[in-house]
Amino acid sequence: MGNTSNRFGPKPAPTALKALAGNPGKRALPVEPKPETGAPPCPDWMPAEGRQQWERVVPELDRLKLLSKVDGAVLEAFCATYAEFVQSVRRGEPLKAAMLGQMRFYAGELGLTPAARARLAAPPGQEDEQIDLFFH
Repeated sequence: MGNTSNRFGPKPAPTALKALAGNPGKRALPVEPKPETGAPPCPDWMPAEGRQQWERVVPELDRLKLLSKVDGAVLEAFCATYAEFVQSVRRGEPLKAAMLGQMRFYAGELGLTPAARARLAAPPGQEDEQIDLFFH
């Protein structure tokens, strides 16, 4: 049956996102394992549209200290799916709900959706900056 601890209700947010949001629950933040921080490199195989999205998203996530070296796979999946989305639109193909769902899922995992951004507070000294990561 697997882990059912998150079977009901939303899954817990990462500690970094809770801290950026000002710790709205006011509970002690858990100590999470800390992989090496920093942006993973964009893979050579990434299509041009995915590479452009990588170059828009990754520096901002890195600036917010939300990335670690082990986040490459989800970033790759998000950017590759974004590239597929752009290519489908350019070809005039109907958009597939599954592709849009995957992109939304990956974006949510990375904190890139409008709802995720609404829960974030800017780091000290950067309160006036806009965080606009998903689509430009």
